Amino acid sequence: MRLGLAAAALFALLTTVAPYQSEEEAVQKGERLEVGAAALLAPGEAVVDSTADLGLRFTVGKTGMKRGGGLRIATGHGLGAEWGGARLQTTTPQGENYLSFRASTGAALQWTTYGAGRTPLFDRYHPWQLINEFKLAGADLQQGDTIEVLYGAVRMQRWDETGFELRFYVDAFGDDDYLPLRHNPRLRIRSGPAAALHVSGPSEWTPGQPGWIHVWAEDGFGNPAEGYQGTIALESDAPIAGLPAEYTFRPEDRGARRFENLTLAGAGVTRVRASENNGALRAESNPLLPVGGGPRDRIWWGDLHNHTSFSDGRGSAAEAYDFARRVAALDFAAVTDHDFVTTDPMWREIRDTANRLNQPHRFVTLLAYEWSGATDLGGDHNVYTSDNDLPLYRCYSYFNYRNLRMYRGQDPGAAHVEQLFRLLGARFRDENLLVIPHFGGRQGNPEFHDPRLQRQIEIFSDHRRSEDWASKFLVKGYRLGIMASTDNHAGNAGFGVRRSARPDGSSSPAERGTALVAAYAPELTRQAVFQAIYHRATYATTGERIILRFSIDGAPMGSEIRASKPPRIAVEAHGTAPIAVVRVVKSGRVIHEVKPGAPSARFEFLDSSGDYRNQYFYVELEQADGEKAISSPIWVD
Repeated sequence: MRLGLAAAALFALLTTVAPYQSEEEAVQKGERLEVGAAALLAPGEAVVDSTADLGLRFTVGKTGMKRGGGLRIATGHGLGAEWGGARLQTTTPQGENYLSFRASTGAALQWTTYGAGRTPLFDRYHPWQLINEFKLAGADLQQGDTIEVLYGAVRMQRWDETGFELRFYVDAFGDDDYLPLRHNPRLRIRSGPAAALHVSGPSEWTPGQPGWIHVWAEDGFGNPAEGYQGTIALESDAPIAGLPAEYTFRPEDRGARRFENLTLAGAGVTRVRASENNGALRAESNPLLPVGGGPRDRIWWGDLHNHTSFSDGRGSAAEAYDFARRVAALDFAAVTDHDFVTTDPMWREIRDTANRLNQPHRFVTLLAYEWSGATDLGGDHNVYTSDNDLPLYRCYSYFNYRNLRMYRGQDPGAAHVEQLFRLLGARFRDENLLVIPHFGGRQGNPEFHDPRLQRQIEIFSDHRRSEDWASKFLVKGYRLGIMASTDNHAGNAGFGVRRSARPDGSSSPAERGTALVAAYAPELTRQAVFQAIYHRATYATTGERIILRFSIDGAPMGSEIRASKPPRIAVEAHGTAPIAVVRVVKSGRVIHEVKPGAPSARFEFLDSSGDYRNQYFYVELEQADGEKAISSPIWVD
C-alpha cells in the first residue's frame, strides 16, 4: 500500500486499526494463549545444495486448535526460493522435495503453498512470504495433539547459514489470526567441499613495508569451505619475504587464511599464485603494484550494500562483517537493511555492531540503511553516515497494516526521497551524510537529486550491470561518482554470486564477485574512507580488483576542474586478465580507445577537439574475460 503526501496522517490511521502494534505484541498474545510449540525432528544440520530428510513437529498448546485454524510455516524472501521447501510436491515419494503431513488424531489437513512471486500472502508476510499453509479441515485438536510435517529429500539452499529458520505462525481459532512463535526451528546449513581458491592482496604496496596475502577456499556457491584442510603451494612474481612456499589449512582457519607481516621486494606489478599440491585447484591474485612511500591516496576495497535477516537477507550484521573481513578480505563494508522492516531494536543492533567492529587501519565499517521507496517516489537509495549514529527515516511505500514485520513506531518517516533529502539535510554537518541511488528492486529515479547528499551512483550489483540506467543521472548534469556493491542477500559481503542480467536483457552464468567499489583514501579510517566516497574518489568493478588510475591535467577522478587549453588525459590500468579495451568517454561519447591485449595499459591522450568545456570525462575498461571497471568522472568547466 503506497502512501501519498498525507503519509503521516494515513499511517497513523492504519496503525490505529492494525490488529497489533508490533510483532512482539502478537508473539506475547500467543504465549498468553499457549498456542503451542514447534520443534525440529531431524536433522540438526545439512550441507548446501544437498538433499536431506527434514521433519517438523508442532505440539498443540492449552488453547487447542479449532477446525479452520492451522499453521503457516514461512521461509525468508530473497534466497528462500533456492530452498526446496519453496517448491514441494506430494505425488512422488522417491523424488526430491516430497512433502507429507499428518495430524496425530488423523484429522484432515489442507495444504496450500505460497511460493515465489506476488502471492496473496506476499504483502502480509514480506520478507517471510514463502509459505506452506496447513489448515485444519477435520475435527478440533486438543492440547498435546501434534501436526507433523515431513520433507523428503528436500534440496537445501546454496548459501551456508548458522540458523536457517522455519518460522511458524499459528491460528488457534480459525479466525485467520496467525500468531508468530517466539522460538522457531533452526537448521545449520554448512558449506560444501572446496571447489575454487581465491587469492588477494593490497592493490598498492610499499616495498619494504608490511603487507599481507589472503587465500580462501570456496565451495562453488560463494561460501568459505570451512572444512578445507588441503595443502597449497604459494609463489609470486617478485620475492615476498615471509610468504610460505607451502601451507596446510587448519580447522581453525575455517577455509580462509591471511598471511600477515609480509614484505615485497622488487619493482613492477606482482601477482601471487596458489595451487593445491595435486593441482586440482589454482588461483592467481589481483595485481599488486609497488608504490613509493610518503603521503598519497591508496586504493581500498569495499562492499557498501548488504542485507541480513533483519530485512530480506541471511545471517546477522556481525556475520556479514565477518565474511567481509575474514573471508573476502575487504577493507571496508556496510550493512544496508531495508528501512520499512527494520525495527528499533534491530536498528540499534546494526548500529552497535558497526561501531564495535570498526577498527581503524584494519577494517572500516559505515553505518547505513536502505531507504526503500517506490520508483515514482524516488526509488531505492542507500543512506550512509560517517557518524556513530543515524536516524532511520523509513519509507512507507509498502506498508501493510497486517504485516507484523512492518515498523509501527513513532519515529518520523520520509514518504518521498525529497522529504528524505530535507530530513537528512537538517542533520548535514561537515559532509557527514550521503545517499546513493541504485537499480535494485525499485529503480532510483533520476528526476530527483540533491547535490549535497546524492554524491554517488551504484552502477554494478548482483541485480545487473546498469550503466544504461546510471547514465541518465549523468546526462541530467548530476555530478555523481561511480561506485558498485553487491546488494548481497546471502550474508557474503564482498562476494556476490547471483545471475546478472545484462542491459540487453540477456543473462550470464553466475558471476563470482559481481561488484566492488575502490576508494582512493590516504588511510584506512572511517572518516578517510567516507570522505573519499563523498568526494567521488572512487571507481566501480564487477568484482575483480582491477587497478585503475585516471586523471586530467593531474586532477584525479571525481574532480571538478577548469581548463584553458585542451585537457591531457592520463590512464593507468592493471587487470586481473588481459585487458581487451580501455575507452575514454566524454559526456557519453567514446572519444578514444586502446586495445592492449595485455594485463596492463598506460597511455595519455590530448582532447584537441576544442569542445572540452562543460563536459564530463570518464574511463571504462573491459577485460577479455568480460569483467569491467568504470571510473568516476572528471568534470571540466
